Amino acid sequence: MYKKILYPIKFEEFSLDVLRCILAFKNAGTEEIVFVHVIDVSKMPMDRYEGYSPVDVESLKAIAKEKMKEAVRIAEAGGLKTKEIIRTGVPYREILKVAEEEPGVSLIVSGRQKKSILKEIFIGSNTDRIIRYGDIPVFIPKYPGVFGITSKEECERICQNIFKRVLYPTDWSDCARVTLQYIKALKGAGVEEVVVAHVMDEKAMRLQPPDRFREFEKEDMERLEEVKRELEETGYKTKTRLEVGRPGADLIRIAREEDVTLIVMGSHGKGYVEGILWGSVSRNVVEYSDRPVLLVKSEKCLKEVRP
Repeated sequence: MYKKILYPIKFEEFSLDVLRCILAFKNAGTEEIVFVHVIDVSKMPMDRYEGYSPVDVESLKAIAKEKMKEAVRIAEAGGLKTKEIIRTGVPYREILKVAEEEPGVSLIVSGRQKKSILKEIFIGSNTDRIIRYGDIPVFIPKYPGVFGITSKEECERICQNIFKRVLYPTDWSDCARVTLQYIKALKGAGVEEVVVAHVMDEKAMRLQPPDRFREFEKEDMERLEEVKRELEETGYKTKTRLEVGRPGADLIRIAREEDVTLIVMGSHGKGYVEGILWGSVSRNVVEYSDRPVLLVKSEKCLKEVRP
């Protein structure tokens, strides 16, 4: 399914740990990893921003090529083919260019940052922009673990079988339907159970009279049962969760309660051009969940938010 993965690597503390986690995608059909390292021109001295020294750039490329050796060794030892690309420019733009230029790339791996000094958590500007402007699925690993009891050991436990227990949040949209097909296609990746969850928006439900609320609840329960039957016919053990609350926050809680190893969900939108940020629920889950997230991007998802 994900035969060719693009992994932008920055050679940071957890870069190789993330790589070892990515190796689990071999069970989902991955055959090759394309490593791309972008020398960020915005980090060059300002007096050289327009015309930085070729000598400096070549030195940085040489260092990156040397550091790339260990990543290549790990990937090839895991049975995957590799390709190395080193670019100079604005990171997210170069990453998306490589994704377009490399035939067959079907997934981008993009991490997120640690807590800031203000104790806020950010997914990182590059990841945000890759999701916002890209049009292929994005896998967001959660290394390092900076939430609650999550630790490096916990991350390693999840990485051992990242597809073992999947949370599938659905809002009944066409985008969610596409995401369901992605989950069904993971049959050979080691999925043991899928938790299907729908959170009825509490704010919207408060506006409904009791009879109407019960109608919505009944309809959603029936829809969940339909999805459950469909997944069970595929061969998955399936569990359903229907709740009323705040979708983003409650999906994160459900992921912890169910001890899922991966959240697979759709992502609406392509950016501020359409007047959106790429979906408030998916963005909150990506940013604040302590579980890895696989964001599905598809034409149907994007059409739902276009005028």
